[in-house]
Amino acid sequence: MSNKKKLLVLLHGYGADGNDLSPIGKHIQEKIPNIEFISPNAFDKCELNPFGYQWFHIDEDRRYIFDQNIQNVTDRLFNEYIKKEAEKRSLDISDVILCGFSQGGMISLAIGLRSIEKPLAVISLSGLLMNGIIPVGKQQPNILMMHGRLDDVVPIDFYENSKNQLDKQKIVYNCKSYENLSHNISLDEIEDLINYIKTIISEN
Repeated sequence: MSNKKKLLVLLHGYGADGNDLSPIGKHIQEKIPNIEFISPNAFDKCELNPFGYQWFHIDEDRRYIFDQNIQNVTDRLFNEYIKKEAEKRSLDISDVILCGFSQGGMISLAIGLRSIEKPLAVISLSGLLMNGIIPVGKQQPNILMMHGRLDDVVPIDFYENSKNQLDKQKIVYNCKSYENLSHNISLDEIEDLINYIKTIISEN
């Protein structure tokens, strides 16, 4: 495995905050010592939970369309936060792994596909690939999508549709679904995630 330091950026789900994924970040850091993790809060207070945050407004019809507002959010997060945090550590964007849960997974995939500078990987846990995303560049980051088949918040159909979108655009990705998992993160999923990160680090 490469000893070069990597930066893991964990993006929380709708109505949560950066602390929500910190225990997972600490666990990953224990298993992969050359990883440092950061877990920021989204920019906006959540419309339904004033104690949490949201990356973007969710329509009642759950269309999940990549529009100009979401483009603005992803640009701001990438340019004003992720790039600056990488630069602080003298790392390249290719040393960054984006991993998000639910809405954070949607944002991770959007940044990975839309940015000119590509992170090492983007990982979506119980998220989806938003409709209307046009990938930038010929080479895309490593992509992993993981999803519970009992998810009643972001149903498994969204996961299948995301795979179909990537297939149509001939984008290589990895994926795994979990039979007894609802809209949360399981220990099995975390262990699979750790093994995946170890693999891509060893290959890069």
